[in-house]
Amino acid sequence: MRYVPDIWALDYVLGFFYIVFLLLIFHSYKNKKIETDINYQYFIIAFWVKILGGLGFMFLTVYYWGGGDTYSFYNTGRDMLSYIMEDPLEQFKLFFSSVDNMNWYQYKFAYERHNFLKSGPNFTTVKLTAIANFLSFQSYVVSTIIFSTLSFLGIWNMYYVFCKIYPHLRKQLFFAFFLIPSVILWGSGILKDTITIASVGLLVYSFINIIIFNRKKLISFILITLSTIVIASIKPYILYVLYPCLFIWVQGNLKKVITSNLIRKLLAPFIGLTLVVSTYFLSQEISKSAGKFNIDQLENTLQGFQSWHTTVSETKNQSGYTLGEMDFSTLGLIKKIPMSINVTFFRPYLWEVRNASTLLGAMESLVLFVYTLWLVLRLRLQLFKIIYKNKDILFLVLFSLIFGAVVGISSYNFGALSRYKIPAQMFYVIALVMINDKQVKKKGYS
Repeated sequence: MRYVPDIWALDYVLGFFYIVFLLLIFHSYKNKKIETDINYQYFIIAFWVKILGGLGFMFLTVYYWGGGDTYSFYNTGRDMLSYIMEDPLEQFKLFFSSVDNMNWYQYKFAYERHNFLKSGPNFTTVKLTAIANFLSFQSYVVSTIIFSTLSFLGIWNMYYVFCKIYPHLRKQLFFAFFLIPSVILWGSGILKDTITIASVGLLVYSFINIIIFNRKKLISFILITLSTIVIASIKPYILYVLYPCLFIWVQGNLKKVITSNLIRKLLAPFIGLTLVVSTYFLSQEISKSAGKFNIDQLENTLQGFQSWHTTVSETKNQSGYTLGEMDFSTLGLIKKIPMSINVTFFRPYLWEVRNASTLLGAMESLVLFVYTLWLVLRLRLQLFKIIYKNKDILFLVLFSLIFGAVVGISSYNFGALSRYKIPAQMFYVIALVMINDKQVKKKGYS
């Protein structure tokens, strides 16, 4: 089995033509839209950021790290595609197969990869990579470009609707959505994180379309369904946090949907109860198919994550961290929340850097800490008033802090944490940008 993808000069030539092709399409689309919508001002720049991020990740993987999960996804997707193409009518059903029903020993492409493929999230990612490989003529470079483009489209759509709500923050929001180094690096290559961050963007975009703008309802419902299925198949724990926060946000935006105060007051208790019940059943349904992420297996999952990432940090010179002795009871986990939020957003500290890749995270965390501290000292108690009064900020803060606590308490390795935390990190920076905005504070908007 070949672990290192073959990259030839032809791959770079093919990648160049794919980028040119995409640029022609996107330039044409931007020129058409910007005549009536200035929010497309940064459309092409955002595309370039994601493409360069994906290629940068590819170069680091191939020429610096010399390996990683991205190789496993690409190689297995390549061999799976080759197997399917031998008899497409018969083998295409693999794309619709559940990992629970698979006998991997009957597939020649899976002989040496059955342990990797028996993970549902891995199997889903391999299937999506196989589709990218089909579109790229099995070029590792072009498949990376395809993943980067998907990430761009997912994040762009969320950015666009936020610009529609806060047009005066167009430039600041662009930095928050597209120029966070970790999100650029870990959210652009052939990785599970690229797929999930794109899906999160489309999910939020679709909710805002329906609730705030009352437009594109059919396509938004379709995108919500597809995004939910994709996230549930790869990282269902994101939905455990995202959907309850979205439901709270929907309830907080009732006055935009229902103008009558009396009707809102009569409906509020009913909607609140509906949201609680629907969140519970949603979590249960997702949990049933979540494998190791099942709520009933939470303690074993967290212990497994911590054990594995601790081993990696000790044996492969990666930077590990500890939150002290762990008590996996509800009270014990709650006590670790402040430390886990701190490690997600403000660590590694500069003196904890053990390798070059961790240095990026340390510099990023330092900037984020200084900016957060500056806002806290400047706004003091007014900070909480701003968060509470603006339901959009409240949604962003709730998701980022809760999700940040979850990944901080489960990773125990700065390398893994830098990937897992990118949805929380992006939401957190967006919230900080909005909190700092004078117009938002004046309006008490939402």
